[in-house]
Amino acid sequence: GPNCFEGTPVLSLVKAIARARDWYERIVSGEVSTVRQLAQKTRLSSTYVTRLMDCATLSPQITEIVLSGKHRPDLTLQELLQNVPLDWPEQLRGLRLA
Repeated sequence: GPNCFEGTPVLSLVKAIARARDWYERIVSGEVSTVRQLAQKTRLSSTYVTRLMDCATLSPQITEIVLSGKHRPDLTLQELLQNVPLDWPEQLRGLRLA
């Protein structure tokens, strides 16, 4: 039946979301105040950090789908990040998750 789709979390996507949330916490807590500082601390490029930070603004629904792996197996981080409007229903519409 339709419920047999268990879903296998895609590690790279899960890691990206976990990372973005961790960075977001650091900014909120005041541990770092700029993307540049964050980039220096993580030894990543500020472009990458900025892009990945979009993961922190994904809706709880999308985050849940990604963390549980209940999306099509070929979903990429690039796709996840190329459509991140702040409007959550719009995010869901823009992403082809299944």
